[in-house]
Amino acid sequence: MKKLLKALLCGCLLAGCTSAPKETAASASAAAETPVRAMWFSWVEYRDLMQGLDAGQFEEKTVRIVQDMASVGTNEIYLHASAFTDAFYDSSIYPRSTWAADTSYDPLALFLKAAHSAGMKVDAWVNPMRSYTLEEASSQASGLIQQWIQENSEKIRPVDGRYYLNPAYADVRKLIVSIPLEIVRSYDVDGIILDDYFYPDKTAYNFDSYAWSQKNAEQEISQEDFRRENVNTLVREMHDALKKENPDLTFGISPAGNLDYDVNTVFADPAAWIKEGTIDYLAPQLYWGFDHPTKPFEDTLKQWEDLTAGTDVKLIPALAAYKCGVADTWAQDAANEWIDKDDILGRQITMVLQRQNAGYSLYNYESLFAPDDGVRENVDKEIVNIKLALGLQ
Repeated sequence: MKKLLKALLCGCLLAGCTSAPKETAASASAAAETPVRAMWFSWVEYRDLMQGLDAGQFEEKTVRIVQDMASVGTNEIYLHASAFTDAFYDSSIYPRSTWAADTSYDPLALFLKAAHSAGMKVDAWVNPMRSYTLEEASSQASGLIQQWIQENSEKIRPVDGRYYLNPAYADVRKLIVSIPLEIVRSYDVDGIILDDYFYPDKTAYNFDSYAWSQKNAEQEISQEDFRRENVNTLVREMHDALKKENPDLTFGISPAGNLDYDVNTVFADPAAWIKEGTIDYLAPQLYWGFDHPTKPFEDTLKQWEDLTAGTDVKLIPALAAYKCGVADTWAQDAANEWIDKDDILGRQITMVLQRQNAGYSLYNYESLFAPDDGVRENVDKEIVNIKLALGLQ
């Protein structure tokens, strides 16, 4: 009898020992499948919400911001780290942003501390090509950018009063790539995200005519294809450099939601990035309501779902929190959709998640948590519906 009891006891203990790893594995699997619920925090919020704070006040503010984000289910922040060839962190390459001018503390480090303490991931957000206005450049440009401007080099050209870097040149691409590399080497970020600022709208023939003529001497290519090839090369070089530094980092891009605009106006080609395997996720800016006459939300979402279907690239659509309560002047007869309805974001989130996409992001923090008085009632109702969509209320 003692032997039988001992055997039974050992069996129970062994069963207990073997069940724990199964639970852990299941929990890990569930955690891995948790949809991304991201929120953008941009240079605009730095300008509007973070000015004149000392280190202690800034740290307290980041904690409150993270708490606000968490209240609507946010588990990841897309945080501006470089917006105009500047830095919201301690950089040895770009000068400190004028919107984070107090160098006695490091904004990125404090945001990371608050976010990670709350269990949130942070992808550092970098604008690759957009630089200073012509007025700003005289006092703010430094290093290679200052040198290229003084030389009137084709490596950086003005368009509509602002300079843009030209990715046709290898040393320009090296400079652009050096920024996310500097970030991941110095900070415990979870990934890097670029947005839609590649070639500027209305890019003229002479923006890169010399580099294009040199390429044409080797291989006949249209100027449009030349520009798309330059962006593809930049994306590939950034992806390879980041993955070499840390294979676990995620690398994503948030292009405009209009694919035709991406490919033919700013010369960004998401289909090529998918084919080459140079991105981990796409966060297209689906900033339209359901009733938009030319880009209705559901049809546009399906276009991006079709683009990523059967690939390893995750789809994490960006949604327009900034339109809550505001007239969409380009939507013609549907211009008042965001005024008349206060559940658009909630319905969009439900649709995105029900269709098994990897998640969504909301642009931006200020629109939801520091809105203008005129839209506050609409925004508050949208927040309720976001929480309902996520089962938080």
